[in-house]
Amino acid sequence: MQSHAPAELRLRPLLLFMALLILTGASPAQPQPPDDESCAPAACGNLTIKYPFWLIGRHTSSCGFPTFGVTCSDDPTGATPPTLSGSYLRLIDIRYGDRTVVAFHARLASGGACRAMRFNVSTSLALSQLAVSAANWELFFRANCTRAPPPPAEALRLDCPGAGTWSVYAGRRYQPGDGGIAPAAPPAPPAEPAGCSHTVVPVLPGSELRTWDDYPGIVGRGFMLEWTVPGDCAACNATGGRCRYEDGANAFGCLCPGGSVQPATCGPNDPDIQTTAYYGDMCWRKYSVMYSSL
Repeated sequence: MQSHAPAELRLRPLLLFMALLILTGASPAQPQPPDDESCAPAACGNLTIKYPFWLIGRHTSSCGFPTFGVTCSDDPTGATPPTLSGSYLRLIDIRYGDRTVVAFHARLASGGACRAMRFNVSTSLALSQLAVSAANWELFFRANCTRAPPPPAEALRLDCPGAGTWSVYAGRRYQPGDGGIAPAAPPAPPAEPAGCSHTVVPVLPGSELRTWDDYPGIVGRGFMLEWTVPGDCAACNATGGRCRYEDGANAFGCLCPGGSVQPATCGPNDPDIQTTAYYGDMCWRKYSVMYSSL
């Protein structure tokens, strides 16, 4: 006997079934992250530590890039910034959106200006995933110049035992091999000063060296570093995954809701997404049959 119930009543079971699918997380439009909380963001002072960084003592090494382990200071006052990968770098800020950190070098900040004569930031980072940002300014140290023009008028004199007399001034760009640009000078192509001994220390934009009293503060505020690591964590998160680093494969991994680890993002190969697709297909078939019988 053919049913003469209104179409709305006959569709109610299907609508209830579809709502149940959505409430149980079977909708592919709203991927749910996996239950693994072992790599959840963690606080370290005023910083939030998450991929590609990981907090030593709290996270496992798979939570971030191997050389980006962060050690929190045990200073109860919180005045000592955390350390990066057991190095002399102290983290002041992490800007995940820009893929940059602000850090200072503990040895450089704890000694006088003459310590810069034996210091090269770029060389110390040569094998790292970090690079000194070109957005930095610089402190330029030069000495023993035989053919170079004289230093800017605002340059400060620095006498270092065993290393002679140096001229030091701030420049508006960071170029490890150039001659520096005094704040009032117009832009010019990089040019290593002829016949000079020189070294360059990156500092944050806006730094001014007017007297030697300014030096500790300038160096202590640090400089910007940019990181480049494998994988697109934002894309992984957008598909419901969580970012991991696979030690065995030495590569980025995206941990998906079904428990599988994909090389980039969660997709059709993830078990949960396959289940969602199956029930979604069944739902559509049932809807099609019921609609055609109306």
